[in-house]
Amino acid sequence: MDELLYLGVFLLYTIAILVLGKHGFDKTDDLSEYFLAGRSLGLFSSVASFCATWFSAASILGLPGLIYDGGVSVIWTTAVAWVLGMVGLFVISSKLYSYDVMTVPEFFRVRYNSKALQVWIGIVLVVSYLLYVVIQIRGFGIVISQMLGVPYSVSVCLIYIFVLYTTFGGLHSVARTDTFHFFLILIGTVLGAVLIVQAAGGLQLEKVSTEARATSTGGLSIWLFISALFTLGLGVAANPQYAIRILSAESKKTAKRMMLFSLLFIVIIYISILIIGLGARTLDVGATFLTTDEVYPYVITYLLDTPWKGILLISIVAACISTANSQLLLMASSFVYDISIPLRKHRMANDRIVTWTRWMVFLFATSSLIIAFTPPEGIVPFSGHIWGMITVSLFFPLYGGLFTRVPKQNAIRSTFGGVAAYILAFLLIPNGWQDIYHPVLPSLPLAGVLFFWNGGKNNASFH
Repeated sequence: MDELLYLGVFLLYTIAILVLGKHGFDKTDDLSEYFLAGRSLGLFSSVASFCATWFSAASILGLPGLIYDGGVSVIWTTAVAWVLGMVGLFVISSKLYSYDVMTVPEFFRVRYNSKALQVWIGIVLVVSYLLYVVIQIRGFGIVISQMLGVPYSVSVCLIYIFVLYTTFGGLHSVARTDTFHFFLILIGTVLGAVLIVQAAGGLQLEKVSTEARATSTGGLSIWLFISALFTLGLGVAANPQYAIRILSAESKKTAKRMMLFSLLFIVIIYISILIIGLGARTLDVGATFLTTDEVYPYVITYLLDTPWKGILLISIVAACISTANSQLLLMASSFVYDISIPLRKHRMANDRIVTWTRWMVFLFATSSLIIAFTPPEGIVPFSGHIWGMITVSLFFPLYGGLFTRVPKQNAIRSTFGGVAAYILAFLLIPNGWQDIYHPVLPSLPLAGVLFFWNGGKNNASFH
């Protein structure tokens, strides 16, 4: 019976995506339309797109499992750090919106008059998002395998088709499907929290607290929180995936209001996720999991007796696809617009740029699919290194570029030095220590020193 329920929900979801995803196919002759939806997204569309992109497999799939395993303290090193990153995005929203750019890497060329920086940041984003899309594909594969009873390898091929279709129409298509995905994520997580608490006979916080102490390895370390804040918090603050939502808003006012309304919905969803993770601890799961990513789908599939369980599982699917298509679009645009074009002697026509971007969407989606057949274990820990690389590469050049007059040589020094330091720290810090003392801790301060060091010249004034 459950299999028919899941199949019905999945088919309805597929039909909705097919209808909504074609919205942008006739709006892609102009680069601004394809990359930024013509900078025309209103408040509702901006909020829905921002929130849908915000919640990925790491949040909806990985986080409940981590809370199930580690208790309340997990929230401080994940959700709290992520939300604090929104402060930075709010601070830069007006200044960033003032730049007439198509992509975030182009900002670095305009601000610092440096094609080298545009190309370099484009490379960083291509590599980072390629790996992060793998996370979304893996999350989708886990959920669809539970829903439809098909092998993981078959499941990941389905997201490949969905992501290609919703990305080919550019940001218009992505934003339109994001609205649908946002409601699925919001309804699915809130409903999931209610249903799991009901199944557990109440949240039973005393039992949760006792079990958490029994499995604790020493509580929340200050170094662990600082690592999370530097990695996830500043990673959010510097991530073009969210900055592009600022550039696509219809006005500065809309961009700022988008951040405030999005924060409200994000907090509601994170509270629901917390309740899901804690509620799952009070259920008699009775199963052994290879990774914590499998906990929430298992609870939904086998421990909840409700006709709404299909909505809960499809909300995880929505989070995976809404993040993957956004990142694929950014990956492809970075490769074509920020890496290839600056290195060419002659400018390509806009329609050719759009065509080549679509081809790169296909290529990168295929590459991510191949990698996802042998995926990394543990969605949130793996994503931490991706966020860390984005942090050390972009944070100081982006925020410093908006608020100071630091010249391009400092930005180049900072981004290259930060990445080199991160790689070195990753190799030297033992794996067992990196959960507490993350490679971002030594590399980000170094990136800051390299950015503001003026060599005796007064070039770091603020504006």
